[in-house]
Amino acid sequence: HSGQKRRSGGQRLLYDANGVRIKQSRFPQKLKRALLFYILPYLVLNGIIFFLVTATPDINMNVGDTDDYQTTKVEFEVNSLLPISEMSVKMESADVPYTETSRHHYTCDINQNGMFYVTVKSWNGMQTTNYVNVSVLDDTAPSIDEASCTISNGYLTFTIEDSQSGVDFDSIYGVYDGGKQVKPTKIDTNTGIVSIPMYS
Repeated sequence: HSGQKRRSGGQRLLYDANGVRIKQSRFPQKLKRALLFYILPYLVLNGIIFFLVTATPDINMNVGDTDDYQTTKVEFEVNSLLPISEMSVKMESADVPYTETSRHHYTCDINQNGMFYVTVKSWNGMQTTNYVNVSVLDDTAPSIDEASCTISNGYLTFTIEDSQSGVDFDSIYGVYDGGKQVKPTKIDTNTGIVSIPMYS
């Protein structure tokens, strides 16, 4: 059977049935209990609270390709530990409508180049803003080859081109003194050659 002896000062020494001394823990039982039931739970709880209070939303963005150089799509994903309380989507300084395609995934139709911004605020008040530069669209006007401009037989003929979105040939017109407009009489959409009649 196990036994025990007392040292001077009242400390008990414990032995097992074989007479081998049983080593006692260096930490008193009260300290163990305080650590297990008070200190550790306190640290864990405060750690969780701190994590929730400081948790910040994350925003990932992607600018899509364009087929006509006039429109494109920007897709973005919002990841947040806590529910979102506010979300703002802007192109430069103008609000942009967005569509939720799936949970936490959104898309916007964009028709101009510039800086695209998304700002998200979660329930804990933490806010994140991310942005991306949209530069895949054609914002350069069609160009006229000045060397191709000729006046012959009462017609002004020139070559116009746009290497990206193309030329809206139906919108071409000339303006004479007094503000009179005249439409081209001949347009070759394959070569970009346009002829406008001249009036005196």
